[in-house]
Amino acid sequence: MPKKVDHDERRRHIAEAVLRITGRHGLDHATLRDIAVEAGISLGAVQHYFRSKDELLQHVIAHTGEQVTARIMAGFAGLGGTGDTGGTISVGSFLRVMASEMLPLDARRRAERRVLQAFGVRAADAPHLTEPLREGNDWLHDRVAELIGQAQRDGELRPELHAGHESITLLAMIEGLASDIMFGVRDPGQAMESVRYHLDRLAAR
Repeated sequence: MPKKVDHDERRRHIAEAVLRITGRHGLDHATLRDIAVEAGISLGAVQHYFRSKDELLQHVIAHTGEQVTARIMAGFAGLGGTGDTGGTISVGSFLRVMASEMLPLDARRRAERRVLQAFGVRAADAPHLTEPLREGNDWLHDRVAELIGQAQRDGELRPELHAGHESITLLAMIEGLASDIMFGVRDPGQAMESVRYHLDRLAAR
């Protein structure tokens, strides 16, 4: 009886192969043929799931977002959270966990960042790729703004803050620090210290 293929798992397997190649050599070296070799499958199998490199990259970006979100929630649970920021840890702690998983603090996260940067450059000249990025950024901005607003209502963060602007500021800072780390301008420890400093300034006194 032929072995049943888990198509979602195969797509994840291919996405992980892209991340490994990108982490070692950069996205330009992740040709469909190289990806097939890295994944241990045929070129035809890769092309069966992804008709073009742009389609593959869109999937890798979505896969990366899912992985980062899963790590954030795991880190939150590790601090004693319940899966809801109304649990046993503060919103500030949750946002620090979020920043640590979005910043390129280790080899895995550096590979994810390299993919995101390369995708961003590619999307600048390909409008059909820009929309998924915009939707993802809008979703993240809204969720962070909601967290900040909830923390204000709970008395954790200063009430005069504008949740929407603070969300934009925090996410822009994370993006800037990520680029600094990738270019060697700042080390990971300095980046996380800056995040902690910024979040501490938002706390209610």
